[in-house]
Amino acid sequence: MQRAFLPFFLLLSGLTAGLNEARATRLAVPATVQDTIVMRLPNRATLTLTVRDAAQLRQLKNYHLDSLTTRLATYITQAEAAAKAGTTNQVTMRFYPDKDQPGQNLPEEIRITAHKPGTDGTKGPTKTQVYLNKKFGITTYNDGDGKNSISIGTNGSSSVKTKADSAKRGDRRDRHTVDLRFDIGLNSFVNSSANSVSSGAPSLSRWGWGMGYTSIGLDYVQPIAYSKRAKLALTLGPEFTTNRFLLRGNDQWVKTNTATFTERAPDAKQIDESRLTINTLSLPVMLRLKLRNKDDRRTLSAGIGGFAGYRVGGNITTEYKLAGSDNKHEDKLRGDLNLNEWQYGLQGEIGFHALRLFARYNLNEVFEDAKGPQTHALSFGLRVLGF
Repeated sequence: MQRAFLPFFLLLSGLTAGLNEARATRLAVPATVQDTIVMRLPNRATLTLTVRDAAQLRQLKNYHLDSLTTRLATYITQAEAAAKAGTTNQVTMRFYPDKDQPGQNLPEEIRITAHKPGTDGTKGPTKTQVYLNKKFGITTYNDGDGKNSISIGTNGSSSVKTKADSAKRGDRRDRHTVDLRFDIGLNSFVNSSANSVSSGAPSLSRWGWGMGYTSIGLDYVQPIAYSKRAKLALTLGPEFTTNRFLLRGNDQWVKTNTATFTERAPDAKQIDESRLTINTLSLPVMLRLKLRNKDDRRTLSAGIGGFAGYRVGGNITTEYKLAGSDNKHEDKLRGDLNLNEWQYGLQGEIGFHALRLFARYNLNEVFEDAKGPQTHALSFGLRVLGF
């Protein structure tokens, strides 16, 4: 056991030497941890080591920790020089000793985050992370005021994972991404008025399978402002949407040469479904805000923007049975259907944790002037994927 502690003690002494005051940050202990060892060093630093079993202690001698202090001094010097010359407030550098010199049981990764020194000449905070393998890591953090925190633990430690995720967030701060987005919801007719074609909005079936809204698209996400727990981004990208308007009861959609409207079918014709389907290729643009907690988990999100698109397809499908017969018939009409070819409007979203809701309103009418019911479309539902 003493052989295992010797190189480990040299590493920790080298990391904490020269500091006026040190403090230890204890990691969350996984359920499988069985042993905890506390060491008090002469410079008043207290180090806590948590392991699953004594075998992990004996493995420390395989990592040449006695020579790691020299490597760390070189790496830290390079990181501090890069931070001083950089244009941002901090610089994160990664070193891979095991890849550079394979076969020598060196650490897999050393990650150092160095902050730009203050204008008053004081040294800014620095952070060093050493990964001996995928299940064991050491993290040190110097806040620039002579106080040092050291965390040591096995894989599954929330402290090491959170700090590593924080460094990753800093790396992707100004990086754009492309996300897949999928929405599912319902449609409704709103803001309707009577005209020469219809006395008002058609009566829709609210919860039928043929009554719904779906959208799939790609969002190009360009960050505008970024902090540790908030991200403001502009998103835009193509989407393909489908709106289905299913009529209630024995009503059916009818198209003539001059208009598209709804009417009640004769009693000899029993309507199973009569729906209007509109397929549109659109380009939405939104300003989105996403908030996260200290564990880098989504909390609150919101967005507002608009969309514009062109109708690329559509049909009227009517499924029915005739009186005295069990045979099902289906009539399908295609063409312009007297619909407005261009559709545009406003949209917004709000979410909390995994639940995300959206709504979009068409500013222009669904049908051409005096060629169909005078009404607008409102869609709302769940956003399953996306920024």
